[in-house]
Amino acid sequence: MTGQGALGRGVRVGLLMAGVPAIPWAALALGIAAVEFLRGGDHDFAARDLRYAGLLTGQTLVAGVLMGSILCGGLVLASRAVTRAWGLSLVGALLGALVFPAVFVVVAVGTDAAYAPLVLTFLAWPVMTLVAAAHSADIVGLTRRRAWLTARLGTRAPVA
Repeated sequence: MTGQGALGRGVRVGLLMAGVPAIPWAALALGIAAVEFLRGGDHDFAARDLRYAGLLTGQTLVAGVLMGSILCGGLVLASRAVTRAWGLSLVGALLGALVFPAVFVVVAVGTDAAYAPLVLTFLAWPVMTLVAAAHSADIVGLTRRRAWLTARLGTRAPVA
């Protein structure tokens, strides 16, 4: 367990943790903006929704990279003392729970603190904590149970 490639795996999990709760709201805002533009409705409303879709998408990417980097750094440091997969899962759950408020802030800013997105994002918090816990040993490199985390980007499978 050298931690080689751990940052990339951590960022992938961070992007997953940030994207699942936030990107649907960006898609919804983009759809509403398209309907308003095509229907000839309120163009100011459509422009605002387009701006929210861009904000949500960009901030989600930034938050995902930040969350993944913090998750990876904490797990690599913890892997020096903790050698069991279940111990790393506990550390990953703790770190996942601590970094998830970044997504909450992204959704609050991108939706003007609307109640439904905030409540659903709040309900996603324990689920994304479990996602971080489940992928912790794979991030560090202790196990290789999830192929999408350990596959190198840009490589192709051999053609038979």
